[in-house]
Amino acid sequence: MLFRTPASLLAATALLLPAAATGQEGQAPVMLDPVVLSGGLSPVAESAYGRAYSILTAEDLRQRGFVTVQDALRDLPGLAVTSTGETLTMVRIRGGEANHVLVLIDGVEANSPGNGDYVFSGLLTEDVERIEVLRGPQSTIYGANAAAGVIAITTRRASVPGLSYGGGIEIGGLGTRAASAHLRAMGERGQISFSAATRRTDGEDASRTPGGDTEFNNRETLTLGGSYDIAEAVTAGFTLRRTWQEYGYDRAIDPVDSPDDHVIDTPHTADRNETYGSLWIEAEALGGRLLNRFAVSGSNQATDHFNDGVPDYDDASRLRDFRYTGTWALDGGNARNSAQKLNFAVQKKREIYESSYAPGGRYERDTKSLALEYQGQFDNGIGIQAGLRRDFNDDFRNATTWNIAGAWQLPDRDLRLRAAAGKAIVNPTMFELYGYAPGSYSGNPDLTPETSRSYEIGADWSFAAGRAALGATLFTSKVEDMIVGAGTTSQNIAGTSTRKGFEADLHYEATDWLRLGATYTYTDARTEDDDPIPRQPRHQLGLRATGDFAGGRGSATADLRYVAGNYDEEWFRSWTPPTTELPDFVTVNLAAQYDLTENLRLTGRVVNLFDRDYSEAWGYYGQGRTFYAGLTAQW
Repeated sequence: MLFRTPASLLAATALLLPAAATGQEGQAPVMLDPVVLSGGLSPVAESAYGRAYSILTAEDLRQRGFVTVQDALRDLPGLAVTSTGETLTMVRIRGGEANHVLVLIDGVEANSPGNGDYVFSGLLTEDVERIEVLRGPQSTIYGANAAAGVIAITTRRASVPGLSYGGGIEIGGLGTRAASAHLRAMGERGQISFSAATRRTDGEDASRTPGGDTEFNNRETLTLGGSYDIAEAVTAGFTLRRTWQEYGYDRAIDPVDSPDDHVIDTPHTADRNETYGSLWIEAEALGGRLLNRFAVSGSNQATDHFNDGVPDYDDASRLRDFRYTGTWALDGGNARNSAQKLNFAVQKKREIYESSYAPGGRYERDTKSLALEYQGQFDNGIGIQAGLRRDFNDDFRNATTWNIAGAWQLPDRDLRLRAAAGKAIVNPTMFELYGYAPGSYSGNPDLTPETSRSYEIGADWSFAAGRAALGATLFTSKVEDMIVGAGTTSQNIAGTSTRKGFEADLHYEATDWLRLGATYTYTDARTEDDDPIPRQPRHQLGLRATGDFAGGRGSATADLRYVAGNYDEEWFRSWTPPTTELPDFVTVNLAAQYDLTENLRLTGRVVNLFDRDYSEAWGYYGQGRTFYAGLTAQW
């Protein structure tokens, strides 16, 4: 659904505490699990969700010292995070491209209609309450940009009656200065929340040129959201998010013989502005058996580029999204917590792209969609989810996508089996169709959408008297009409490219004060010609340990990340760059916190503890060893 209703009483309750709800007379009570808010046209109970997913809470982000969403995503199974400098980070899921991953912020689509993806380097975690990562095709629920998965980010909202407020500061290496503040209030019929955050970093010199300037990155964010119970069965709400980012970057040149010569020192800067917002209303009908949700949302994104202070070029994109979603309780209960649901959605979306370089200047496309989804949860421990979607496009052939997933909790066993399959599409981005860069790129208006079919099987096992949990998944997908850059344009390549692999995620409470975890991903992503697809590491391993001390007033976390078998194109060595394997690397990060008082917390962290030289992309290098210290307050 377009807006995941974080203010909804059901969702808030289900996130925090399982509870029993009784339907009409004669029905058995339905047990409410914690829910996957973004897993369907309406939230899906975790025990009935048949796909692999990960959830990071605000507590996870705090304990592990993550201050940007991109850093939080690096350790999750199935994800490949690639940074080309401080200010440009892309996230890929299971061998798909960055524009195959849909990003939602409070239910609002954040992907740029121009490039089709979302740039994570401007997204801070200070006001993030929850990050959900859904792996596998989600086009039936969300449309064309969700072929590889969804990253759904929910910001914090007032959760207890009364007024609460607080903030924090941090300073550190690379000239880092950060501050944040929030104010939240909840009454009997509604809540409202406001937060502000700023992070300014002088950065490093990406070109590694003696005497070169550093690539600064300054980010500011304002978030406002609220909801109000208009009547007993009617709730309305809104969300508004505004971000500003100013950053410096160096230019890549060609031809070069070494990755160390790829980036040269230049005085390029950019200003990026983003606005996301939504209005929604939710109303029950027929005694709660039918739940109606109407939402309108949109985003504006604009970037102005400068060369030594002189305007160079600019681009902008806008999205307008209108959606109605209905949920019908097939079992006669309340639609919010019914065990048998039928969801249906009608959507209209308009995308707009503008660029000073693009020959036409401004491009638009509209998509209308119809979707139908069944969600069922049965007493024998089986959960089923099946959906069908039809997209009516102005520019491409109409498309039908589908998905089906099932989960089974084995009787009297701490083992849950699951399987899923689905078809998804990815429309060419507007830049791929119409983009232009003088002397280096011209769009191809004859591109056609990519199509993928994906399958996965997995299991979730709880053991060691409930102190340990292991999730494992095998996945595969086949992509037709894959779009790649070829010389000075883009093209669909013939044949089938494949992605297959294995994911595992382990959590273990070793003692009352020590918690251990591990993630592992194996990905084999190849083209029709059996060439490795760039920036899709073959092996990724994450290890973590968190220990409490001082009677629980403090904690410390160590994170280790190992990456091997990562390939990238040797960009700008020639117009048909060869693909080469990047060196394997290991990085270690530390984070610690200590409660000085009930309201004040001292924090510290170290990035790249052993100061390893590593590269996620050809010609670019990761952050060196950096120390940070901070103080947060909450009342």
